[in-house]
Amino acid sequence: MVSMRVAALCAALLVTGHHAVAETADLYGRADGLAKPSLSPSGDRVAVECAPKGAPSVCIFDIATGGESIFIPLGGEYRLQDVYWPNEDYVLINVSEFESLQTVNGQKEYESQRVISYDLERRSGAILMRRGGNLLNTQNVISVLPDDGKHVVIEALEDSPGSNGWTLATHKVNLKSGKSRTQKVFGPSTVNAWYDLDGKLVADLVARFPSDTLELRHDGKTLLEYSSKGVQDFYIYGLDQARQKLVVFRDIGEQDGLYYLSLDDGTMEPIMLGGFDVGRASAIRDTYTNSVVGFRYFDGFSRQLFIDETLGTAHAQLSDALAGKRVNLLSWNADKSKIAISAETPGRPADFYVLDRNSGQLGALGSLASHLASVPTGNVSAHTYTASDGLEMEAIVTLPPGKTMADGPFPTIVMPHGGPESRDGLGYDWWTQAYAAEGYMVLQPNFRGSSGYGQAFRNAGFGEFGGRMIGDIADAGAWAIGEGLVAENVYCAVGASYGGYAALMMGLDHGEQTRCIVSVNGVTEPFALLGRYNSGAEAEDYWERYLGADRYSDEGVRNRIAPRARASEFSQPLMLLYGQEDLVVPSDQTLSLASLMNGRPGFRLVSLGREDHDLRTSQVRNTVLAETLAFLKENHPAHAAPGG
Repeated sequence: MVSMRVAALCAALLVTGHHAVAETADLYGRADGLAKPSLSPSGDRVAVECAPKGAPSVCIFDIATGGESIFIPLGGEYRLQDVYWPNEDYVLINVSEFESLQTVNGQKEYESQRVISYDLERRSGAILMRRGGNLLNTQNVISVLPDDGKHVVIEALEDSPGSNGWTLATHKVNLKSGKSRTQKVFGPSTVNAWYDLDGKLVADLVARFPSDTLELRHDGKTLLEYSSKGVQDFYIYGLDQARQKLVVFRDIGEQDGLYYLSLDDGTMEPIMLGGFDVGRASAIRDTYTNSVVGFRYFDGFSRQLFIDETLGTAHAQLSDALAGKRVNLLSWNADKSKIAISAETPGRPADFYVLDRNSGQLGALGSLASHLASVPTGNVSAHTYTASDGLEMEAIVTLPPGKTMADGPFPTIVMPHGGPESRDGLGYDWWTQAYAAEGYMVLQPNFRGSSGYGQAFRNAGFGEFGGRMIGDIADAGAWAIGEGLVAENVYCAVGASYGGYAALMMGLDHGEQTRCIVSVNGVTEPFALLGRYNSGAEAEDYWERYLGADRYSDEGVRNRIAPRARASEFSQPLMLLYGQEDLVVPSDQTLSLASLMNGRPGFRLVSLGREDHDLRTSQVRNTVLAETLAFLKENHPAHAAPGG
């Protein structure tokens, strides 16, 4: 079964050849040491995300015999996204790749989604479907062809020469060479499709141009028709193989939640587990069968519910055995006799294990941050506060290690999350824990528009991108001040992505309490960002809802929520950091504001080099922490070191 030798192997890989240094940026700024374990079909080997050289890469361990381990380095042009097994001989590695391509509309930058097929016997990899045509995403493996062993089936959209647009097609792909053979080409009106275990078509979604009608079909029969404008949040997760029903998510008024959709007549019924409506959740998929086996939602940690009986039983048993920890099943082998799991407690790095159901043994794999095993981290807790308009919401508070609320007030950092349809939780966060280690309290408001609190709470953020959402963040600060937690009744605002935008807006709209500002990859011109999307596209519709674009009828009103347009109003010390290959919030969003701030006292601009949006390498995390901590200590110093 799982040998303790694996933990030693992980630890050996994590050592970079020099003694650990005491500096906070080095200690907390390391890439995740071990994450996303994926078991092979037999369960004899496990592939994990690892980072012995500082960039997320792949390590493969023989957990049956303790044999030789394999390290597959990534980084540079390829950025790791996921890893899983199609069979015992290959590992599939999902990566993204930054590309600058010449188009008819000029030079454009793209993030291509690729798959590397790694041959374990030959110790070499091949990019699947790297060929002519604009194939920007080849990661949708719809079948691992369990009885084949040499091929997989991939669905991809392709903009081929001579076509009138994107065409959906399936391809049988050789795992050794990466070469493909087209199997089925859909008509130009087909916008999506779903498949069974063997890659056979189960249902497809057809657009009825020029209207906005979408038609869901099975075997040529119409199951459902709806408007792409009237129903913007209707998503099909896939097939429940056991029930032969589609699992769909509806975000439509009182019909909010998860449903089973019948392939016979298109009728829908809410998904119930234990007599309760599952409601708003995302699907858990079996990578071997491509079937939906359960659901997850977020309540401070990821919480799972399983419709697969074997996995549900194992989850319940493990949760009892590891009482006091949040247990999640992350992967399993083909017959579910071995299951890889994570176990978490507030503020601590997740630990990973493999359960052998036949022997009952639970073996350790390693930790997200094993170097912090003996290092105390800050206490993390959730608190409810009321916004100025009466809406209740939650904020996450991280305290310096060894401190309690009674030890306040603390020098404080208000740190809104990105998204904005996201949320902060109770788990380990390298960034907030680094600040806590330096003596700061970190306050993370889950403002209206955040996910995980229901449809009405999410929808309350629509149109409030630069309005009430920012007010909610300020209200969290006011709550903390009222609780006696904030030293001097002032704080600095720090954030990334939407959080970086929110930090900027806090400085503009709530400058009395906002002593300094740090924005990492932050939005500075929201309506320019909206302009990147094609007119009428789903992404444009989504962002228009959050921005409330229809409420901003003239430039003056729009400028009210645009930090760049209000650059002259900044009076606090301001630091901007940006990644040159960020395609979520392009670097010109940062540089356009920086061009107006250069030369002003207290302003600093930091390039993160060829980094993207996600801040996942040791190099970028270390830079972010070193730069921002130096900035904070200059402009908003902690009064005492932890334990002082």
